[in-house]
Amino acid sequence: MKTIALASAKGGVGKTTTALNLGYAFARRGWRTLVVDADPQGGIGLSISPKLAASPGLFDYLARQVPLAGLLVPTRLTDFTLLPVGHVAFHDVSAFHAILEDGSAIEALASEAELAFDLMLIDTPGGLSAATMGCIRAADHLITPLQAEPLALRALTHVIDLLGIMREEGRYVELAAVLLTMVVKDDPVSTEVVHELLGHLPDTLVLRPFVPDDPIFRRASAAGVPLGLLSRRPPAVAAIFDDLAVALEHRLELAILSESRRDEPIPLLV
Repeated sequence: MKTIALASAKGGVGKTTTALNLGYAFARRGWRTLVVDADPQGGIGLSISPKLAASPGLFDYLARQVPLAGLLVPTRLTDFTLLPVGHVAFHDVSAFHAILEDGSAIEALASEAELAFDLMLIDTPGGLSAATMGCIRAADHLITPLQAEPLALRALTHVIDLLGIMREEGRYVELAAVLLTMVVKDDPVSTEVVHELLGHLPDTLVLRPFVPDDPIFRRASAAGVPLGLLSRRPPAVAAIFDDLAVALEHRLELAILSESRRDEPIPLLV
């Protein structure tokens, strides 16, 4: 199983949207995908439904030793499973960050989940908090979404510095890709940021296609579904995440699934 953290030095860049839609795209391609909400604010749950937002989840697994099997939330797509963050009360937030900080808690989760899943995508809190750093420490790969706005390059510098610190700790987390999000077509500021980032980054590091700033994402969030499930005929933007999944299969060195592998029963973890 590959563990992939989605993290950024800045909040509000589309991490949760990316985690949900990219996870769904991977699952559609036959990868058994678990999306984990590690943000105490519960972005995954809030994006799906009030019921999911109120469900027990990661915090209950880590702090209360609730068995994982009873916390995983299956979806209408067989290979797409969610683990909400659970109810993290205000007075529990510091404890939540402390549990995650050294990475061992997420490593334990990965060890238990790896027999049932091919990919574990972790939606981290906004900014480089203790919980975010712990998720990165435990990950095999990091994807960092960057909003196409003037502070993007500065935010990326913080992430690269953090990866350097982790290498000094002996943790070799690979920066798999930088994903430009909320790109506004024909907007001079957004276009300038895109060109500036492309000028500073190796072409192989920038994931394509870019994710546009499109009101369809808000419609999908209001409906509580990934873009691919918003309507009988998915919106054109949904295909972006299919293309991103294909590009990432190569970057993450995922083996191509054989037809026999696709037909195997999923281990009974849920």
